[in-house]
Parts: sequence; structure tokens; C-alpha cells
Amino acid sequence: MSVPAKSAAPQSVLLKPIWTALLGPPWVVSLVVFVVLAAVRFFAVLSPYALQELYFLQTMAMWGLPFLLLTASGRRQIGLTERGMTPASMLLGALAGAVCGLLFFALGMVLFGNSPGNWCLSIRNYLHFDEMRGLLSPLELFAVYSLPAIFLNPVGEEILFRGFLQQTFTERFNSRVATLVNSFLFALVYLSLHGIWHDATGYHLRVVSAAVALVLMTGVGAVFTLCRTRSGSLWTAMAAHAAFNLTLLAATVHQFLR
Repeated sequence: MSVPAKSAAPQSVLLKPIWTALLGPPWVVSLVVFVVLAAVRFFAVLSPYALQELYFLQTMAMWGLPFLLLTASGRRQIGLTERGMTPASMLLGALAGAVCGLLFFALGMVLFGNSPGNWCLSIRNYLHFDEMRGLLSPLELFAVYSLPAIFLNPVGEEILFRGFLQQTFTERFNSRVATLVNSFLFALVYLSLHGIWHDATGYHLRVVSAAVALVLMTGVGAVFTLCRTRSGSLWTAMAAHAAFNLTLLAATVHQFLR
């Protein structure tokens, strides 16, 4: 009498079926999502018009990705559950992010000083520090920008890069390829804040400083990925990203608004 074969365990599904039916494999879907959101980011930042609302909507779209694209199993797979989120992992993630922020600021000052090649000057200009100087004290200015620096971009960007892109590319290739891809694409998006600029004559590229910033931000993205993979929780990567932003903001305010 033959023994019936055991049925295979059901495979966890990352994406809702409609998206794979429309766009293809999950890693392709993640790339399509990245291209769309990156295009909106570049347009919002580099357009000659003030499009802060569009930038905000783009960030909110990243917040909505887990609910629009992923199944409940998919949300667990990218690390959105609390499993792995311990006080120790959150503290270590925040410390790692703060160290990255200090190094990023220090290298900008050492390599480029007060020249336009310094990405910290680009941050100052993007946040309109000079215009706000007459309205708010440095401490008040820091307080105004600290909330979005902690809660806005870190949540949305970590969902996209360390969550969605990391998971889909790990499934298709391996974790090393996924880390390289998500970190490089993360750095590429930040060329909208430093590297590419425009004036009355058109758009320009600061080749040297943009290349250096691209390498450094790729490294920062890899640190965030390490926080995510070592803990198993996306929240530790968010803590690292928030600490990076907050440290860089504090150092920039202190340097240019003393």
C-alpha cells in the first residue's frame, strides 16, 4: 500500500496578484515603482516651480506601498511586523545612523568646504535656511525641520528601498545583489538634492561632488540595509535613517546658522 505524498507547503506571496499580472515578476514591479516615484521626486525638486506639495505626496505614496501592493504575508516579509524590533536593535540602528550622519557631514566640509560642491550647502539651500534665518532662531529652525526629518522620509523610503526593493531582489537574485541595488538606487534619488542643479541657462551636473556623494550615500544605504537584515525588522532601518537625518540636520544648522 503506497503512502500518499505530502503536499507542499503553500508559498508565501509577496505581491497582490493584480500587480504581477499587470507588470510581471515582483522585482520588475519594484523597479517600475521606483522609476515612477523617482521621476516624481526629481520633478518636484528640480522643477523651476515650487512643488513641495508634490514632494509630500510622493513621500506619502511610499508610505502607502505596503497596503496598495503587498499582501499581509508580504508586509511581514519586508519586516513591517514588530518581530525583531527590540530596544537594543533600535538603539544600535540609531547609533549607526548618527555615526553615518556625522561622517557624511564631516567629509562634505573636509572635501569641499564652503564651495557649492558641499552637499551640506545644498541641504541649506533646499531648506531655505537663509530665508528662514530672519523668522526663526537656529533652535526653532531645527525644531521645525526635525519632525519631517524623523518621521516623513525615513518611513516612506525605508519601505521602498530596504523593504520592497530589498525583498524582491533577494528573492530573484540574492541578498548581496539586493543590497547593492537598493543602496545604489537610494543614493541615485538623492542626486535631486545635490549633484544636479539648474539656473537660467539650464540644468547642470557637479560631476566630482555628485560622484563622491553617490558613493557615500550608497554606503549609507548599505548600513541601513544591515540594520534591517540583522534585526529582521524594517523599523531598525527607519531608526537608523531618522538618526542620520537628524544628525545631519543638526550639524548643518550649527555650521551655517551660528
